[in-house]
Amino acid sequence: MSDHTLFTKKERETNVLIVNLYVDDLIFTGSSKKMFEEFKRSMKREFEMTDLGYIRYFLGVEVTQTSSGIFICQKKYANEVLERFRLQNCSPVKNPIVPGCKLTKDVGGLKLDATTYKQIMGSLMYFVGTSKLEVKN
Repeated sequence: MSDHTLFTKKERETNVLIVNLYVDDLIFTGSSKKMFEEFKRSMKREFEMTDLGYIRYFLGVEVTQTSSGIFICQKKYANEVLERFRLQNCSPVKNPIVPGCKLTKDVGGLKLDATTYKQIMGSLMYFVGTSKLEVKN
């Protein structure tokens, strides 16, 4: 009821089809192969589309499906973000700021581009927001 890109269809009490749409990408899952096939046929009648099979990447996130569950990996996305903002050679740290450290304004420092800063923060927020997803059978 709150996600305008997520759709569900139920048949009887046991079968469900879950569809997620993002711009021109579509993924679906559910409990019935019959519902999968009907959904694919109806979509192909209405739209020009290609069935790419099992999901491998979605919105920059790598997806692996095994008998133990569905897992995501963000290594490729993280590397793309570092490359996009030319941060590949930054130094990784476990604690990015020393506890109790007081920050002061660097009046003589370089001026930052607000748009670039917002893009970096948005990319990091997406990374953090999708980093803990794990679905086990």
